[in-house]
Order: sequence, then C-alpha cells, then structure tokens
Amino acid sequence: MKRAYLLIAGMTFMAMAITSCSKGEEPKEDAKIVIEEQQEVVHEEDIVKTPEVKQTPGTIFLSEEEQSMADANNLFALNLTREISKGVTGDMVISPLSAAYMLGMLNDAAAGTTRQELMRALGVEQYETGAVNDFFGNLMTNAPQLDPKVELSIANYLLANKAIGNDFSAQFAADMKGYYQAGLESMDFTQTNQVIDKVNEWCNQQTKGMIPQILKDGELHPTDIAVLLNSLYFKAQWRYPFDLLDPPLMYDFTTAKGETARVRAMAGNAPFEYFEDETVQAIRLPYADGKFSMILMLPTDATMSLDNLLKALTAERWKHIAAQVSTDMPDENIILQMPRFEISTEQDLKSPLMAMGVRAAFSSQEADFSKMMKNPSTPLSISLIKQNAKIEVDEKGTSAAAVTISTITSGMRSQEFIIDRPFLFVITEKDTNLIYFIGKVTGNEWVKNI
Repeated sequence: MKRAYLLIAGMTFMAMAITSCSKGEEPKEDAKIVIEEQQEVVHEEDIVKTPEVKQTPGTIFLSEEEQSMADANNLFALNLTREISKGVTGDMVISPLSAAYMLGMLNDAAAGTTRQELMRALGVEQYETGAVNDFFGNLMTNAPQLDPKVELSIANYLLANKAIGNDFSAQFAADMKGYYQAGLESMDFTQTNQVIDKVNEWCNQQTKGMIPQILKDGELHPTDIAVLLNSLYFKAQWRYPFDLLDPPLMYDFTTAKGETARVRAMAGNAPFEYFEDETVQAIRLPYADGKFSMILMLPTDATMSLDNLLKALTAERWKHIAAQVSTDMPDENIILQMPRFEISTEQDLKSPLMAMGVRAAFSSQEADFSKMMKNPSTPLSISLIKQNAKIEVDEKGTSAAAVTISTITSGMRSQEFIIDRPFLFVITEKDTNLIYFIGKVTGNEWVKNI
C-alpha cells in the first residue's frame, strides 16, 4: 500500500511539474530530484517479478514443454554419468538432478555465451530461462508430495560475500526464492572458517547426517563473491522388503576386474517387473506406494563392460527400458538376489562439464554472470563446482543424498605462494640492493625433530 501511494504521489507530482513547464516555467532543482527518485521506484517495481509455482499434490503435471525438458534432463544425466565414469574404475554414485539444479540456478544469472553453453549442456537451449525455472520449480514443489511414505527433499542455499559490499540482484534473489525456494544470506568471507562451518552445517542438516561436509579448508577464498548449494535427500522403504536372514546369505560376486568376491546378499521373492533383450537385463524395485523405484541394469552379455553399456544407453533407449519395467503388470514372482551396498563419492564437476561444452563459465575473461549481483565490479566466474553423494541399500530400503556446491569468484583472487620445498632467503636493503644476509633452508634438520 505504501509503495502504491508513493507511485501515485510521484505520478501526480510529475504531472504538476509538467503542467508548470507547459506554462513556461522550469521545474525547480529539488523537484527534478524528487521526479528522478520516483522514476527509480517505478523502474525497480517493473523489473522484479515474483515467481509463482503451482502446487499439484499427489502428482506432477508436466506440460508438453516440461516433458521435453524432463527427457533432456535424462540425456544430461546420462552424458554426465558417461563423462564421470571415464575416470572412475571403482564404485561411484552421483545425482545428475542435483547437478542440474546447480546449472539451473547459474543459468538464471548468466547471459551471452555463458548462458548458451549452460542451456546446451542441459539440452534446453531452445527454451527461455523462465521456462527452465518453471520446470525446476514444479519439481521442487510437487515431487516431495508424490508419496507420503517416501522422504524426499530438494533444498537450495546461497551465500553472498558482504565483505565485498555487494549482494544478489533483486531479480536473481526473487527467482531463487520463488522457483528454487532458496535461503539467501550474506556473510563475511574473510571469516573463512565461519563460512565453511556454516556451509557444512547446512549440508549435514539437509542430508540428515549422510554428507556432513562439502567444503574443505582451502576451497573458499576471501575474494569469492558467492556460494551456491543444492541438496537432494531421499529415503524410502521397499514395497517388497527383502528377507532378513540369520545367518545372512553370502554369495560370490564377480568384480569388474574378473576377480571373485564373497559378499553379503539380499534375497527376496516378489512380483518385480523385469525386462530383457539382447543388450540389457533390467528389473524394477518399487518403493512404498510405487511412485519411486530403483531400476537395476546389467549387460545381457556377461563379457560386456558397464562403460560399454553406458555408451549404448541413449536417452531414447533409457525411456524404452523404463517403460518396459513400469507396466505395473508383472507376470509372476521373481526370486532376486543382490548385494547390499554403500557408496560414497566426491566428484569434481568442472572437467566433465567442460567436456560437455560448459567452458565460458569457468573463464574469468569469458564468463558472464552479470545478472547475479547488484553491482559486480569485475566479471564473475565459477572457481569451484563439485558434488558429494552417498547411497545406502539394505534389506529395508534405500537412503541417498547429494550436495552440489559452486563458488563464484570475482576474478580478484590473490595468488598463492606456498613454501613447501627448500628455499633461499636474503636480507637486503631497498635503495642499494646490498645483500646483508643470505642463506638456505633445506628442511633436512627438521626431519630429526619429527
């Protein structure tokens, strides 16, 4: 009401001033100042649009456009998994959706080539930023309400560096609150330990202790301008719980290296949905009321590697397999044996994202995140982007969590010079450059004192 009054008052005052001018009188200097102030109020109200996300409890309604984005998100998930898998010989777990949320938030602040590359990596370059935000907002609002027996939470949190004297722009802040339900806060990044503790505390709380830490010492710098966080937490019990055997069932598992390992198995007999063709064997394990499920896939040919299976797993192929094991019309019970497992992964996302075409965002010369802060004094770029993920699977069900973090730097980061090897020292005087003392430190004597 107060703003509306100001606008009306400003318009009336402007009309009076214009009338005065029409009679040959110049407006007074203080009148000009008031007019300019009122124009600024109108401008601010015009540019900030508060997003609204429709709630549809018990279901997620996707428009044709949003369904296309969901398919594109699955392609992003498969591409990201393939890129990360190239450098991983052991177990791994990632949350492509958590990474996608991070790119969605970054995209909201991006422009030019930076935005094009982010949108292309997500496979949504043909859509406006607002439409992409709508899609992520729809998931955030409605996915956690799909099944009351499944605990699902998606959360976002953003920190601005108040030591630099800047804050998030009004529209970016409105988008983060409206679409991404993000908490926004300002902290002094020169108090590095306090910021790291705050970030890790949020991480630990959102993942129910599964991921107690995402940011380590040395990964945050006083000149970083912002920290963006996304968390994804999932916990559900099987619709058809496995038998709790005493003593537990043990069986042989052939590793990727061809070796044999003796592992603890889970065994169950239930109407699981199953699909097999010449390439893949797939089975669907539903949770709770069946809205969520785990689909297990292994190559039909035992000599085929998982990397080769991943290469053959296109978005259309995945869509076909998922449809085949989601008919809710199983023919008969299936006896299933599988290992219990627990996996934790810390994954740097810069290299895989760069391989997927996201390059400008990491360059201090090329990145354009001009929509993020109110008055960025220098170009902003991504200095760190990584994800920690964990999954636990046992006879009762599944717990899984992921946190994705990115730090935004202003390009003014101080160069690090770490003395961690033998060095010379010189004591000199500036005007003459005379050497008063000179010596060397090898560290050899220190070894005796360790």
